[in-house]
Amino acid sequence: MSWAERILLLLLGLVLFLPGLGARDLWNPDEPRYAVVAREMLERGDWLVPHLNDRLYAEKPPLHFWSIAALSKLAGGVSEVTARLPSVLAAVLALFFLFDLSRRLFDREVAWTAVLVFTTAAKILWQGRIGQIDMTLVALVTLAMACFVRGLTERRDGYFRLFFVAAGLATLAKGPVGLLPPLLAIVAFALATGRRDLLGRMRIPTGLALWAAIVLAWLAPAILSAGREYFDIIVLRQNLTRYAEPWHHQQPWYYYLEVIPADFFPWSFFLPGAIWIGWRRFVAEERRGYAFALAWAFVTLLFFSFSPGKRTVYVLTMYPALALLVAASFVEIRRSWPRLRGWLVVPAAVLALLATLVPAAGFYLVRFRPERISRRLAELEPLGPGVLPLLLLFGIGLSVAALAALLGALRGSTRRVTGALATGMGAVAVAAAVLLLPRFDAVKSARPLAEHLVEIAAPDEPYAIWPRLDPTFVFYSHRFAVELRGEEHLRAFVAGPGRVWLLAERDDWARLAPPLPLVEIDRDPDLREGYLLLTRPEPAPAP
Repeated sequence: MSWAERILLLLLGLVLFLPGLGARDLWNPDEPRYAVVAREMLERGDWLVPHLNDRLYAEKPPLHFWSIAALSKLAGGVSEVTARLPSVLAAVLALFFLFDLSRRLFDREVAWTAVLVFTTAAKILWQGRIGQIDMTLVALVTLAMACFVRGLTERRDGYFRLFFVAAGLATLAKGPVGLLPPLLAIVAFALATGRRDLLGRMRIPTGLALWAAIVLAWLAPAILSAGREYFDIIVLRQNLTRYAEPWHHQQPWYYYLEVIPADFFPWSFFLPGAIWIGWRRFVAEERRGYAFALAWAFVTLLFFSFSPGKRTVYVLTMYPALALLVAASFVEIRRSWPRLRGWLVVPAAVLALLATLVPAAGFYLVRFRPERISRRLAELEPLGPGVLPLLLLFGIGLSVAALAALLGALRGSTRRVTGALATGMGAVAVAAAVLLLPRFDAVKSARPLAEHLVEIAAPDEPYAIWPRLDPTFVFYSHRFAVELRGEEHLRAFVAGPGRVWLLAERDDWARLAPPLPLVEIDRDPDLREGYLLLTRPEPAPAP
């Protein structure tokens, strides 16, 4: 990789993911939680065992929290920027790793196309700028796969050891999913291509020992410090139980087949052709690269589909493989033009049609049939004026990009298709991050209510959150909340001595019977899951 390529990759990542990083507040469910954990890590000086709201936090390993805490220490405190910066850095690094493995499996043209496809997929554009763990996991899994590919192509078995090192770091980010899907994908690739010698060269038992050493370097002292409860939660409940018998996010087996088309937009339109072309047309060395990408994607998909618990971010680690499949097929289409033009023109035409009809239909409904979408329009009112024109402008931008891609497809230029769609998606994503997303603070941010609580509640007056802990209030109030263990505990808290404060979700508050003797002080504008700020009424003055 030349220095010019490195600079271009760096600029691409920073331009796409850095703008607007601190323009909005932290949003539930994960951003404020991870920010609070990192802040308590700094305040307690305990980097071994994470804590949340002054209690043990055993749901996730600490690597992502370490990243936030380290950057925040340099910046002088945890903020919206430092809470999200690890995801930006991980997204940028993922581009480097994907470029390297794509170039070694195919060539530089495929590598650049894969990078553009990956970085402008809808889900990646979102995950690369929010304070969640998943982009860190994607970067480390891609690094592990890049190490394997380098060992495969250069016949240097030492890189196979580095695969397990990267998988160990990925495990410290989000558990065994940092090892199992990529390792199973490599096994499937070796068996499918008749390269069983690779399994011997990898020395999997030795590699697993290296992986375990990296994980246990943190886990063993953490368990010794936190006790058996920590082991039961972080190892058993959050991994084995959550995979086999999850307690939430349960979805049918085909769930990911429904969400990937939207999350991998707009490139999902070209995925069926990429799979078919690769299977039928790739030969010799190119077949090796396709088989590797296919094994990576399908094994990851199957691994998470077997679990009843599913979330869209679980399969994010297969997106580099999907991007590689699309990129390789684009290059093959260009080289075999016009025999394979249908796999480029038809998806581009369908995409252009949908991208044109959707904003046109939206404009028609708003302009001529507003009564049909009156509820949706009412939900946009708290966001302030000008939201609808912005949305229409973004829709037009995507439509123009899709039409330009269609013109490129008709001329047989896969490069124009890639350039048009990548430019359109990137421009809309950056514009939305700067101009649109901050407006949603009006309905998604807990900062105003938390600041009002701090303003009117004395430092020694406790507050609780009902029905469950919401870390957003902990982050913005800089005060620990009383954690309620059920309705009985709630009623005991409200009846306690002194003045107490309660933040309650509206629906859950309305269902309490008999109602509690509290008065409303403030409320946020979120009409669906908004909170009320409540306290006991002041006693009447003596006559």
